[in-house]
Amino acid sequence: MAEPTKEVYELQYMLRKIARITGEIPIVNADGIYGADTREAVRYFQGQNGLAPTGEVDKATWDKIFEKYKESIYAVSQGEPIYPFPSPSYTSKSGERSDIITLIQLILSALSVIYDDFEEIEITGENDEKTVVALKRFQGYHGLDETGVLDKRTWDAAARSFNAYYNNPHYSS
Repeated sequence: MAEPTKEVYELQYMLRKIARITGEIPIVNADGIYGADTREAVRYFQGQNGLAPTGEVDKATWDKIFEKYKESIYAVSQGEPIYPFPSPSYTSKSGERSDIITLIQLILSALSVIYDDFEEIEITGENDEKTVVALKRFQGYHGLDETGVLDKRTWDAAARSFNAYYNNPHYSS
């Protein structure tokens, strides 16, 4: 019996991902051995992608598998996250006008649909009294000190809540 190799395992891993994501080729087990199932999956892949269906992996086949693997992974990946929070030591100031205040207002406004007594706030980009009140209420819901100041703990709680809300198909606005 053939010994498993890292290269074959990598090939099988990519073929398996392509199969699971696209459904275009048979699923192959990633065992590191180039057996009949792997050969058949390669042959099927080649036929689906305009390559001679030999069942052998040459450079053109490897490159096409790698390209299709990257496309498949990208197609099911989440969008690129952003990290707008200025720094761990940042705290908002009264009257501040900034992008981070705009973002927290957007988040709190979006979350207002899941809190019964939470009013939607106007998106102004200014840390005004309504924003401070909304921050205090949000902080209270999450067991944080009700300071009305946007700090890292408040931002993290808001980001977690926003992500949970928008990734839950049972919520609707």
